[in-house]
Amino acid sequence: MIKYFSITISLLLYFNSSLQAQKNARVSGYITSNGDPMAGISIGFVDIGKGTSSDSSGYYLIEGITPGKYELQASGISHKSFKKQIQLEAGQALELNIELRERLVEMDQVVVTGTMRETFVSDSPVKVNVVSNRYLRKNPGNNLMESVSYINGLFNQVDCGVCSTSNIRINGMNGAYTAVLIDGMPIMGSLASVYGLNGINTSVIESVEIIKGPNSTLYGSEAMGGVINIRTKDPETTSKLNLEAYTTSHRENNIDLAYSPDTEGFSTLFSGNGFYFDKFLDQNGDNFADATKRDRISLFNKWSFDRPNGRKMNVAWKYNYENRVGGTSEFNESLKGSDSIYGEAIETNRFELLGTYELPVNEVVRVDYSYSYHDQDSYYGDYRYEANQQFYFANLIWDKQFRYDQNVLLGAALRFDKLDQTFNEQRLENGSVDERFIPGLFAQYEQIFSPTFTGLLGARVDHFEDHGLIYSPRINLKLSPTDHTTLRFNAGTGFRVVNLFTEEHEALSGSREVIVTEDLEPERSYNMAVNLNQIVDIGVSVLNMDVDAFYTYFTNQIIPTYEVENEIRYGNLDRYSVSRGVSLSIAHNFPGPLMYSAGITFQDVFKNSTGIRRDLPFAPNFNSVFTLSYGWDSIETYIDYTGRVVGRMNLPKYPNAPSVSEVYTEQNIKISKKFRQGFDIYGAVKNMFNYTQEDPLIAPERPFSDDFATDHVYGPLQGRRFLLGVRYRIN
Repeated sequence: MIKYFSITISLLLYFNSSLQAQKNARVSGYITSNGDPMAGISIGFVDIGKGTSSDSSGYYLIEGITPGKYELQASGISHKSFKKQIQLEAGQALELNIELRERLVEMDQVVVTGTMRETFVSDSPVKVNVVSNRYLRKNPGNNLMESVSYINGLFNQVDCGVCSTSNIRINGMNGAYTAVLIDGMPIMGSLASVYGLNGINTSVIESVEIIKGPNSTLYGSEAMGGVINIRTKDPETTSKLNLEAYTTSHRENNIDLAYSPDTEGFSTLFSGNGFYFDKFLDQNGDNFADATKRDRISLFNKWSFDRPNGRKMNVAWKYNYENRVGGTSEFNESLKGSDSIYGEAIETNRFELLGTYELPVNEVVRVDYSYSYHDQDSYYGDYRYEANQQFYFANLIWDKQFRYDQNVLLGAALRFDKLDQTFNEQRLENGSVDERFIPGLFAQYEQIFSPTFTGLLGARVDHFEDHGLIYSPRINLKLSPTDHTTLRFNAGTGFRVVNLFTEEHEALSGSREVIVTEDLEPERSYNMAVNLNQIVDIGVSVLNMDVDAFYTYFTNQIIPTYEVENEIRYGNLDRYSVSRGVSLSIAHNFPGPLMYSAGITFQDVFKNSTGIRRDLPFAPNFNSVFTLSYGWDSIETYIDYTGRVVGRMNLPKYPNAPSVSEVYTEQNIKISKKFRQGFDIYGAVKNMFNYTQEDPLIAPERPFSDDFATDHVYGPLQGRRFLLGVRYRIN
């Protein structure tokens, strides 16, 4: 009797639990950000203790929920929290897809640039600024150069008012002092430092990591002023399909396509960008185009392979073709090289290959490699400059964690540059061919002395055939007295070997005669910087503040001088030059729809060659940026307002031309609207107050005379324009 009673009770309990399971509800869906799947996002109902994390495709599933009204919450490190009240009925299977909005304050992202190994921003003894793709998209553009001027401490300097070449200045230093990396690999030779950056379209960028100050210890000669590392999107987490296009009132047309198919054992991302602009604009009436005509095609493909024990293996390639034409209204491409109708035309073909492979050994040993091929055929009036450069690079790195508090990184680097140049169809005896084989060794030791104090020592030695061994040490210290306060100090040295004609564009464009006064020796620098990061809790919002003080002392610096009329003189500085200043950045995340950030950099950049101080050109005394974002989640409409204010700067001296620029501002606004099925539309006004530099060219009415010059640009050349774009994505 007891046996039958037990069986009956068990059956009743089983049927009751089955019935209860049928009555319980479930919630599932995909979590994305800017259309990309978000893995590892915590999501759940706090009040009943049920939750999960999203997988690599962004999918989540929460089962066994008792019917009722609850608040669903989702949160990630670098994204604003999502909260939504939902009512669940018995047996309901609710599908809810969630789009997370990125924070302006990047709370604790993983970075690699500061120490050449993955670490969190908060743990790194090297200060790394992280700029997300979301931030870059606040001011729509078709390449990285259009975005950097809205990052505090960075400045996009236009070198030529006719062909619109430009460089990225960090803390007032010329762009040739900045090492540009893609996925941690240097691929920018001296030719690409002028033209290659325009071929990096923002659609393939996941984030940009920025270090201000010398980093030659890890990255060699080009890192004398700082490092910009462009991290491309991960094929495993990006959207399956992303299609975007826009056009402007100036008839600039841009299209981006990215595709990441479903695969097993590997993942891959294909991306393409096309840009076309063929309208003659002349707002200032000097008969020269304000904006260079351009057509460009950029292709990108990245592969990531699954390997045992999570070892890394990835490879990527990129191809960029660009043809740009600038000059007078009568000039067209068929008139290249004309000595009567002035114009400049530059055709560029560029291929890049880069990758990482972790060796199948017990230790963490990897090979990083890159290769780039850059071919340029250019005309500056009736002067022709042809150049071809190949750049080979490889790092062999051993990353050893001895204990939780001790890490050693040892590396061997090989670099080979081959540059072949023709000047007006002539090969100069000491200027046409330049081959450099540069082997190097570097070491880095990182010690966690206590939960609040971390130190790092690094050293590098490179061998140059003409200059022998060059040493570059550095020291970094991080003190965190509280979890909201971090103080960093770094000191080190930098060095740079110059490629004169490829880096100094003004040596080829315009009428000044180029005079090299001596055999050029490598430039050296000594740097110190202090950073204070303070996080302030204001109610439920977070305010992030950064204060930086920097000082860089240069010896042997190579600076063009313009004191002699119609000449550019190059030589090593007899005494010294200095770049120093203070920078302040704030970013504030509110729990509601409002976010803002602002930054300002005060800098003093000068040289002392004869005991007399002279301010260097194109280094504004202050440069400030700001963003303001507001969104209505209920109607999925968002506004982004961005701007910058640039202070006065010294300019090259010309008769009857200003030697100091004026203060100006450039501001933009963007409104975007999200629809169902992954469709977005946006509109923008760029340079909304229509500020342009009045006279960027010297003697434009006499372009073939000795008076003509193109290197007097300090402000925007292109006026107000309206932009309309659409975006479609499939997760």
